[in-house]
Amino acid sequence: MKPLSHIWSLTCTVIALVVAACLVLAAYGGHIDPRTWTLPSMFTLAFPIIATIAAVAAVMFLLLRQWRCVAILAVALAVCWPTSRMLFPMHFSSTPTATDTAGTFRVLTFNVRGFGDEGYSREPSSTMRYILDQNADFVITQETALGPKDFTDTERVKSMKEEINRLYPYHSHGYHDLAILSKHPYKVLEDTTLKQGWMSPDNIHNEYHFYAKAFDIQLPQGRQLRIIGVHLQSIGLSDGDKELYMQITRLDKETRQQMSEVRHSLMSKVASAYRRRAAEADQLRTIIDQGPANVIVCGDFNDTPASYCYNTVRGDDMHDAWQDCAFWPTYTYNANRFYFKIDHMLYRGDLRATDVSSDRAGCSDHYPILATFEWTENNQ
Repeated sequence: MKPLSHIWSLTCTVIALVVAACLVLAAYGGHIDPRTWTLPSMFTLAFPIIATIAAVAAVMFLLLRQWRCVAILAVALAVCWPTSRMLFPMHFSSTPTATDTAGTFRVLTFNVRGFGDEGYSREPSSTMRYILDQNADFVITQETALGPKDFTDTERVKSMKEEINRLYPYHSHGYHDLAILSKHPYKVLEDTTLKQGWMSPDNIHNEYHFYAKAFDIQLPQGRQLRIIGVHLQSIGLSDGDKELYMQITRLDKETRQQMSEVRHSLMSKVASAYRRRAAEADQLRTIIDQGPANVIVCGDFNDTPASYCYNTVRGDDMHDAWQDCAFWPTYTYNANRFYFKIDHMLYRGDLRATDVSSDRAGCSDHYPILATFEWTENNQ
């Protein structure tokens, strides 16, 4: 019996070590530049799943009295606690403040996907209706209008144009993806998208879909705020790729033979997107470093909070509104079973996030993030 017991113990130990290694790689893979090694970045996508597997495995090994395995997984879970806290915030109550005072304001970021104006419906856009109902001070939208036509003149939005102009007297037309709707005057830092303006010499950003704009806003009492709206490189999956992924996640027998096709089609595109976003994040971080103290960076990062892209943009000087105020994790992309939180709102300076939410609203494949900020005493 001893040889069998030894083999069983050794097998459990190997399993525990593999799970622990995958967990650590998923937790800290975002600190490794994907242009050097892409695999760790891919592991970051699966961190919540791997962390859950590690916790369940630890409990099972505990019941089986495999103490060495329990210790291995416990150490791995402890080492990864900073990342767990980042992805699983546990703020049981926020501290919302009155939003009608000069010391507070609200910012809404939303990838609106053209407000659902694909020509299939003539009903007023539920996405725009949601935006107007929130009455935020500033709204940053992505995938607003990919043509020269002002988004307020599109089929599903034009019926609300008068209300938009009344509520947001200062707004851009959304050409080249990004738009701002503002209750206060603003100046565009660079009157072009990053794709066209802040271009690196090697022209690495000449493909869909990297856009960013910086808006300098003059607030009451002489306060100044810069909001940078971003849309970083998307994975760029085709409809066929998405359908294949949907089939695989159904676990049909017929689709098991397509796993090699998935690895070739999906993984190569994911790896390429990671490398492109890494370059974009470096460039965006440079712009943030050159900017003023009071900055909010928000939009569609197309990457998770454990990623290299997110870590680079956030740096060591920015806070995350969701992590500071929310309870429990969420996801902001809601289509094709890609349930990830890839929309973020980062901030720094004399600001503090007091409340944050992500409603299941609108007709987009993304959900919005709405945050309330207050000025700290240092900026009074």
